[in-house]
Amino acid sequence: MIVICLLTKKFKTKNISATISKYAAENDSSPLEFSFDINEVDTYIKTVSEKSFVLYNEDINHYYSDHDKMLNEHVQLKQMYTITVKKELKKIIKLIYSIDFSADNTTPVIILHPESQIPYKKYQPKEIYILLLKELNNIKAVNNILVNIFDEQMKEKLKVFVKYLYSGKFITKIKIPLFSGIKVEVRRSSKLVMKFMQKESTHQVIEVDAGEVLIDFIKPVFGKNGFNAFGDIIDNAYLKNNEDLKCYVDDKSIEIIEDDDKKSYISKIKGYVHFDKENFYIDNKLKMQRLSRVQDSVAKEENNNIEVIISQSDSSLDSLGEGVQLTSETINIHGHVGAKSSLKAVNLTIEGATHKDSIQEAKFVTINRHKGKLRCHSARIKLLEGGEVHATNVEIENSLGGVVYAENVTVGHVKSNLKIYASNSINIKLVSGEDNLFKINYKDIPTLNSKYNFITQEIEDL
Repeated sequence: MIVICLLTKKFKTKNISATISKYAAENDSSPLEFSFDINEVDTYIKTVSEKSFVLYNEDINHYYSDHDKMLNEHVQLKQMYTITVKKELKKIIKLIYSIDFSADNTTPVIILHPESQIPYKKYQPKEIYILLLKELNNIKAVNNILVNIFDEQMKEKLKVFVKYLYSGKFITKIKIPLFSGIKVEVRRSSKLVMKFMQKESTHQVIEVDAGEVLIDFIKPVFGKNGFNAFGDIIDNAYLKNNEDLKCYVDDKSIEIIEDDDKKSYISKIKGYVHFDKENFYIDNKLKMQRLSRVQDSVAKEENNNIEVIISQSDSSLDSLGEGVQLTSETINIHGHVGAKSSLKAVNLTIEGATHKDSIQEAKFVTINRHKGKLRCHSARIKLLEGGEVHATNVEIENSLGGVVYAENVTVGHVKSNLKIYASNSINIKLVSGEDNLFKINYKDIPTLNSKYNFITQEIEDL
């Protein structure tokens, strides 16, 4: 087969991809149109006795056949390539592949796909072997894997693969080792301790305090160092921390403190933990679709500077499930509140309906449809539908029954079965039903009556 090369040029480089990209740009071409041959590989070495890398002209494989010697001298290797870049119409071999670098990069393997284009029927087995060896070395060089070092297994497996190829058995993916480095011996494996999840294992939402340790990454301890495909010694100073967090960590809400033994993720603020594959942060706003009994909040204080937002798009489901007890400074529920649930807040907004067996306690409240039992300082209710209200000031747009105990009550439209007990004022714009009761008497207000009885008892005790 004759291969026509339109452009060729020699380079000395340690970054083949960057060199080809630059050369392609200079010739108004795509890097994909170019291939390269490795003409020469220079290996540079650095040991404990050298301050910088120096060119090594001996047989590196022979000198460091003793792995212990290599590790003891803390050898590091880098390579420089002399390559010929060429623009050609068609490559002889086109491999479809992926590379598995392994956890510590000591034993990377190439996974060849049967869709690869290898014209073995046009060549002798030895010729195909040489072509494939050149291609594998090219792939290694592009990926910064050391070439011509620790590659005995690669060559042996490649010979087996060529036999496989000519027998027509290349119908599934094949693995070939690219580099056989020195694996580390681990005395203690690394692990991630999710402390914030251990706080409340039955809850989906977890509140944490400022200064609280959320996660500890326990670093691995090596019993024996290793040597990887990039020419680096793997020791405790070269920790890849593969078990450590991979997601983005918000430095505004989480502080990282690290030493030789572990890395700790510590909350800077009080709030709720947000943790997934993409992000890890603490926020004083919690947004979710639904809160059920086994996922209820662990917040214990109303004045916690935390806002909870629950939004359920399915109107057939309660945003706040049955039996949930939720406490926070600000709670916004875009949906319905289930039976036997309890809400405590400074600011409470419910855009759906409260169940008749639910309880709400807050300072400032806005409710769309109220059927439950509410205690607050100030309430604005769009529709009172059989619910009970204990408050200082209450504004109700429409009512379909219910009981109100307050100092001041204002109602837009009263239909039927509404009972209002006020200590100061009752203002009603329209009454269109029956069986309603409006009464101003502080003794009918449970909280005021308790205060009155307490004061009366004190006077009698004088």
